[in-house]
Amino acid sequence: MKKNIFGIIAIAFLSILFSCDKKEEELTSPTNEDVYYVKYEISGRVYFYIDGVSYKTENGFQSQSFSTAKSFEETCGPVKKGFSAQIKITQKRGEPSSGATKIYVSKNNGPFAIKATGKESASYTINF
Repeated sequence: MKKNIFGIIAIAFLSILFSCDKKEEELTSPTNEDVYYVKYEISGRVYFYIDGVSYKTENGFQSQSFSTAKSFEETCGPVKKGFSAQIKITQKRGEPSSGATKIYVSKNNGPFAIKATGKESASYTINF
């Protein structure tokens, strides 16, 4: 009976010991994969008039609706190299385009750098 209890304790102790080593090893092993964040921006001279905006995030396309705005900014991520960032303005019918779209990208928590601009839409595939 004492041998069985000792055996069970020894097996439990060894399994805990080896599982802890594995977790610690996983936490300390470096990954060489770059991490990117994408910032979308729309700006106008004073106010811009649009129905909405559609932009791509790490979870797919997102949309927001509004009638007038002075600015729009949204940051998404983390994403990987090869991610295709896209933003598109939905214009009010008959209204002239009054906003400018911009896409910025940050690599490994570095500063954001502008990668694409457009009047009603912009797109950029991360390749650096």
